[in-house]
Amino acid sequence: MNAKTHWFLKAISFSQTYFSFLHEKENKQKKSHPFFTDEYMNSLRFSGLNVTKDDVLLLAYTVAMFSFLLLICFDILVLGIYYFSSVPIDITTIILLLFSTIILPFVFMNLAATYPKVYLQYKKIHSLGDIPEILSYMVMYLKMVPNLENSVKFAAIESKSTLADDLRKMLWDMEIRVYHGIHDGLTYFADQWGQWSDHFKRSLHLIRSSIDESDESQRMITLNKALDVGLEGTRDVMHEYAERLHQPTLVIYSIGIMIPLAIIAMLPTAGLIGLQITIFQVFIFYDIILPLVLFFYIRRILLLRPATFTPSKIPTNHPDLLNINRKKYAMIAIFLGGLISVPGIISILSPAILSSLLRKTGFISVHIIQLQQIIPPSMLILWGFSIAVSYYLFTTYHPIKKIRDATKQMENEFSDSLYIMGKRISEDKSPEESFNYTATMMKGSPISEIFSHTAYNLSAMRTTVYQAMFNKEYGSLNHIYSDRIHSILRLFVEGIKKSQRSASISIIKLADHLKDLQLVEKKIRESLSQLTSTLQATATMFAPMIAGVTLAITKLISTIIETMVTTIDTSSLYTQTTIVTGIANAFSIENINPNYFVLVIGIYVVELVVLLIRFTNGIDKGDDTAEFYHTLSKALPLSILILTVSLGISQIFLSNITMNI
Repeated sequence: MNAKTHWFLKAISFSQTYFSFLHEKENKQKKSHPFFTDEYMNSLRFSGLNVTKDDVLLLAYTVAMFSFLLLICFDILVLGIYYFSSVPIDITTIILLLFSTIILPFVFMNLAATYPKVYLQYKKIHSLGDIPEILSYMVMYLKMVPNLENSVKFAAIESKSTLADDLRKMLWDMEIRVYHGIHDGLTYFADQWGQWSDHFKRSLHLIRSSIDESDESQRMITLNKALDVGLEGTRDVMHEYAERLHQPTLVIYSIGIMIPLAIIAMLPTAGLIGLQITIFQVFIFYDIILPLVLFFYIRRILLLRPATFTPSKIPTNHPDLLNINRKKYAMIAIFLGGLISVPGIISILSPAILSSLLRKTGFISVHIIQLQQIIPPSMLILWGFSIAVSYYLFTTYHPIKKIRDATKQMENEFSDSLYIMGKRISEDKSPEESFNYTATMMKGSPISEIFSHTAYNLSAMRTTVYQAMFNKEYGSLNHIYSDRIHSILRLFVEGIKKSQRSASISIIKLADHLKDLQLVEKKIRESLSQLTSTLQATATMFAPMIAGVTLAITKLISTIIETMVTTIDTSSLYTQTTIVTGIANAFSIENINPNYFVLVIGIYVVELVVLLIRFTNGIDKGDDTAEFYHTLSKALPLSILILTVSLGISQIFLSNITMNI
């Protein structure tokens, strides 16, 4: 992540420009803030964000002020709704509003102030996940050309990972004579990272010692051992992380799904303990407080996830992405969402207008009114939002996902094609013929197009192997965005310069090495998929289904209580009548309109889907934003559909019970 364009720096620049008065220079010079300990200052220094403690403190004050003003506006809105509705506000709602307005600004201020420490931890964790990539590039190069310094340079150039930044810094320090040669620099680098990853340190020492091996076969054994140590260490780290996920997953499942949805069904009985539930209380708890708790808990878990195999970045100038018009898709999405949501918004703001419009439609209105008893009109707001978001995300990120899948398929086929080409070159065939033969053998697969294009460039343009693949005008790899494929083919070019026979032997070894990488990646994904698949199914299907049934049960209980209040004889037992009346007053149609209640719980379901999809995607794919948005574009409308169907079927089924009361 480039610190120069980091959002944290942009936020600090904004606060310095407009809110410098929040932190006067005189106060900064008089005393040191107790929050900034020596440990914090070290984190700030090593984070690479290039900010001072005063910058961070100013941003924290700015965030606190902004959040406080937003919460004050929300409080005024709630009080205004109560005032114009001529409904007295209850003490519980006042306490919730005060609690949120006072506590949340301090929470956000603390988050802003501690971000450099979190960012440094994030960099360390993700740097450990970059180990397989760095080791792979170094080992692959050394198998072709036994030059330690060039292998380190190759890994530093080819890798776009966070760990590669430290590797480049080590090379720069070596150039300015901080270290006495590459052996000294690599030893220091290994010891520095050894405190975080012992297997990385061992791998680097094995790589360094391979250079001193006089026997070629023994050198290869040492390099393979170095790679095995690094891959096995990474796999063990991911397995340990997967094992530690069971308890957090249970916590998320409990506090995010089971307990909140169970409380919904219990809300009508709140009157037994003297509580009066209002729609604002439900909204504040379910749509603000609970999602925030889940968000920060999920964020904390994801920050501890080691990165493994970073997906290749697809640039915006890719031919398949040039036709993506984000503004156009956004306008269409807003139009579709607004058109679907209009009836639901009218039902919330002015139910009388909607009823008047329905009466004018004649015969259709009877069926629509009957449908309203089953599915509240506010569901249309959720449908409008989900369709708008889904349309925009799918049209924007599906092409990227398609390119990524094609690239992944190429990488899976690449090792087989390398083996075929290596065997052909070992028979003293020319590179041109070898590329053409490999393309013929792999015909029908995406990877064959690369070799076919390369063979054509070699024969038609009479160019070098390097230019045939990497020329910016006609190179066969111009629109292939796989760092792995690019790096290995660059190694092949380096091997060809040495000798064709040694290149053939090395490229066959590279094919085996690539198979090992893919096997480790597959095992890591399998260890994580057991958890992520269950949670993703829960977010998309089971949680909306449970929410729909729970909403129907809640309405049933409310109807039963109201019926009991109207039918119980006033001359009967006084205690029983008082209890039932108290329950009805606590959760009656007047206090919580079903149309509002379904909307509030529906918003919580949408937030829950977004959070759980982010959690499962973050566990399985890491920081792949395109994959997250593409998955969300499919999961969001499906979850709303299941919520609607579940609510409708439950209402129809339970209405028979209500009719018999």
